[in-house]
Parts: sequence; structure tokens; C-alpha cells
Amino acid sequence: MSRTASFLDRFVTLVVGVLLIGLGTGALIWNTTMVPDTPDQVTAPALVTATGTSWWPWAVAAGGAAAVVLGALWLLAHTPSPRAKPLRLNTSGDLGSITVDLGSLAAAAAQTLAAHHDVRVAKGKAVIDRGTRTIDLTVTGTAESADDLSALTDAIDTVCAHLVHATGDNSPATRAILHITTHPTRHPQHHLT
Repeated sequence: MSRTASFLDRFVTLVVGVLLIGLGTGALIWNTTMVPDTPDQVTAPALVTATGTSWWPWAVAAGGAAAVVLGALWLLAHTPSPRAKPLRLNTSGDLGSITVDLGSLAAAAAQTLAAHHDVRVAKGKAVIDRGTRTIDLTVTGTAESADDLSALTDAIDTVCAHLVHATGDNSPATRAILHITTHPTRHPQHHLT
């Protein structure tokens, strides 16, 4: 899901939430004496007369079509990131075909990072992010001092450099997300990208 879709989801949720709170508050105080001169019924004579006009069915059809298009766009915006396809290493003039499964490469990179003594958990996956093949590495580690943090980032940099070396000129992007905790039994407290 893109940042724009995430922002729109949150914004629409906020607007709908505020409207529902306002509607609920209005319904609660409707039959009280807090607001003087509240009517017993809510009427909409303009809406009633509009339903009898010749343009009403067309307006409802246009609204329904717009709702279907918006719903389809919403569904497309929330599709998961596609998995990266195998990366072809040789050039078009070479004989034969050499490909690398980026998912396996990401898993191997995560396994290498997991062997580091300050790493608690390391996960890797290969995705296509905004049209670019990307290897995502998520690492949770412990760092009691700045030296520990430096050792962790050096290990991640080394693994990313090995990924670039293994894939050559066609190397995919690499993204490492490092979660740091100061004590091995506590949950991560910092988030570095």
C-alpha cells in the first residue's frame, strides 16, 4: 500500500469518525431539552420532489457508477506488493541463462545477519516497491553501547554490499530496517532506517 493510500485511509476514517460522533451526539440530545425548539421530525421536501423528476434516475446511476469506480480504485490501492521475479544476471549476448531468485537471496541475507551475536531476529523478503526490485531486510538487535550499534550497522552494510556484489550491475535496491533494544529481553524501543 502506498503512502498516499495510507494517508487517504486515515483521513477518510477521521472524517467518517467525526461525522458518526456528531450524528450520535445529535441523536442523544434530540429528545432532551438541551437544545430548545428542536423539531419532532426531520423532513426533506426538496429531496422528495427531486425523486419525481426525470433527471433523478440519471443522477443515481452516475452516483452508483462513481461509487463502483472509487471502490475499484480503493481495492487496487490495497493490493499487496508483488513479489520480485527472478533476476537475470547475464547479458543478452551471452549463451545460456543465469537467474537469481531474489526471495532466496533475501532469506540467505537474513540468515547471515541472524548469525551476528547482537541480532535477535532477522527477516528478509524480495518485493517490487514502486516498480523497483527491492530486498527488504528487517533486523531486531540489541545494543548496549554505541559500539554495539556500530557493529550492527556494519554487519548490515556488509550484507548489503554482498548482495550488490552477488547480483552485479542489475542489483536490486536494498532496504534495511533496524529495530534496536537496549536489553535482550525487552521489546524494541528505537526504529532506525
